[in-house]
Amino acid sequence: MKQTNRQLQAMKTKNNLIDAALVIFSKKGYSASTTKDIAKEASVTDGLIYHYFKSKEDLLWAVIDRHTLNHELSNMTTDVETNEPLEEILIRIINRLFSLLHSKGELIVMFFGESQRNSAVGERLSELIQQGVNIFYQLLSERIDTDSLFLKTAIRNLLTSLVMYFLTNDRHIDDGDQKKKYIETTVHQFLKIFN
Repeated sequence: MKQTNRQLQAMKTKNNLIDAALVIFSKKGYSASTTKDIAKEASVTDGLIYHYFKSKEDLLWAVIDRHTLNHELSNMTTDVETNEPLEEILIRIINRLFSLLHSKGELIVMFFGESQRNSAVGERLSELIQQGVNIFYQLLSERIDTDSLFLKTAIRNLLTSLVMYFLTNDRHIDDGDQKKKYIETTVHQFLKIFN
């Protein structure tokens, strides 16, 4: 069913509000942000926000849902050739993951910062991390013969180290050679624990 121009415009406005909220939440933190700040960033009246969202918290969940990395991560892991060496697969996926982290840098900063102040956000972050672990687990469980809890824990540690490297280093200094060495070493160490 084709959407009308009015429906398309409404979706565009809603997405604009979500993107503006991400910018403001990233700069000021969720608690310090106001709907007026978000409206100003989106170049709309603050009353329009309540046409699309019940509350500022509802808008926060929309930001998280729209910008989660798991949609793209799932696509990355399904685009794999069965005969390709696992080390090459992981290096390629992690390189793509770093590109994704750069494109979603504001979300990552906002989400991790807000999770320390807001337990509901912390719980949602934990759920999303577990979804990311499960996405990797689907890919790796067919190629690595080990206990599922051991593999899931190793994947969680891998993903955590990648995000921390991004937050503390790569986000500020995008050094391609250093990142390449980091990724290759990390993948090598990850796979070595299963030998």
